[in-house]
Amino acid sequence: MSRKRKKSYIFIIVCIVLFVVFLNIARLTGAERDSLSSVEKGIKYVAAPIQNGATSIIQSIKDFFGVFEEVDSLRKENASLKGQISRKNNQINTLKDYQIENVRLRNFLEYKENHSQDFNVATAKVIARNPGNWYKTITINLGAEDGILKNMPIITPDGLVGRVISVAPKTSDVLLILDQEGAVGAKIWETRDIPGVVEGSGDGSSLLSMIYLPHDADIKIGHTIVTSGLGEIFPQGLRIGTIIEVQNDESGLMKKAKIKPFANFSRLEEVLVILKVKSTYVEKLPDIVESEDLTAQPNQAEEELVQ
Repeated sequence: MSRKRKKSYIFIIVCIVLFVVFLNIARLTGAERDSLSSVEKGIKYVAAPIQNGATSIIQSIKDFFGVFEEVDSLRKENASLKGQISRKNNQINTLKDYQIENVRLRNFLEYKENHSQDFNVATAKVIARNPGNWYKTITINLGAEDGILKNMPIITPDGLVGRVISVAPKTSDVLLILDQEGAVGAKIWETRDIPGVVEGSGDGSSLLSMIYLPHDADIKIGHTIVTSGLGEIFPQGLRIGTIIEVQNDESGLMKKAKIKPFANFSRLEEVLVILKVKSTYVEKLPDIVESEDLTAQPNQAEEELVQ
């Protein structure tokens, strides 16, 4: 830097310092007098634009950094609100779970009360399912110590589930009727004179098939399928499902029907074990599902609570 330019910078700085000093002196002394001197008025006149510019620059700087502070504050507030929403959603989901469980357990209690003259039953929890055979077997938390025996029927208030196939001291394995090995003697409630066999469809779905039906059998979509009582495992009249499709079998000599089960096998959490069929048991009219309701999901009351 040249000596001349350096002297210029020093002169400018000195002028600014003196100007600021004179300005402060004028401000301090002027506050005690009614009027200002001509020099003071001149200084204020000259300083006014500079003060306004400096004030504007300072305010702009404050606003600039204030934006960052506001953004940081908004980020923190946003994170706090997201946390509150997450906690509220968890609370809502927990409440829905309690509501669904309440509906389910109330249905179980009502079924036990309504059939107290028919069966001795025990409520069991489903504690395991085989991931590779989701629609074939389940494990319940009752066993030999609870009076469970092989071949005892397993139901829900909605319909038939399966039968006990093995018993341990504290647990039991249940073969579901969706498995083709879990075939059940069945009949059509509306006709009462058409026996058949209900088994798993074999396609991995939650549907059933009713086979060995006479070619001229009066079978219609919407008919209700119940247990026939043949085979001495399941008492007659237990609800199984509703016919949703009728077709001839491969030979053309017999008919078969596709059945939508009443029990919701994808959401089994509790089941009822029929410990004993009482001598006073009489087959009762099951709740008939009308044909227009065939597409409805099982456990509709539970499904509505999830909405």
